[in-house]
Amino acid sequence: MVSNMFLKLLLVLSMTANATEPAQFTVLEYKAPAPFAGVLFDEHAMAQMLADYDILKYSCDIKTDYQLKIQKEEYEFKLENLRIEHKALTDEYDLFIMQKDKEIDLLANALKKTSPRYKWLHFAGGILVGTAASYGAYRALNAR
Repeated sequence: MVSNMFLKLLLVLSMTANATEPAQFTVLEYKAPAPFAGVLFDEHAMAQMLADYDILKYSCDIKTDYQLKIQKEEYEFKLENLRIEHKALTDEYDLFIMQKDKEIDLLANALKKTSPRYKWLHFAGGILVGTAASYGAYRALNAR
């Protein structure tokens, strides 16, 4: 492909070097020597137009490919940055959850250590003391 393009470039350069006459054209009006209106070009002008077209098309293709490659690389770079950021945030979130789980376990163990062991005895004792206090208050107020 590169050699083909190089040969086209050499052809264009050789055509401009061999063209001693300037390119010529003429404008035809309707029903002049031809049955249509248009523009006629000589061989040199036609060769120059075809060569210029090939060169400009090749140049445009190269620029387009280059810009597409740049955009592709930028997209892949941004995508990789987002993947890295996502992994970092996921790892940070996992560490935060592990820390909170440890904190919950420590607080649960501390609560178990400070809570009374015989809860049912405290409950029953509270009921007995409350009942006795209520009965004592009732007797004291009705005794008069």
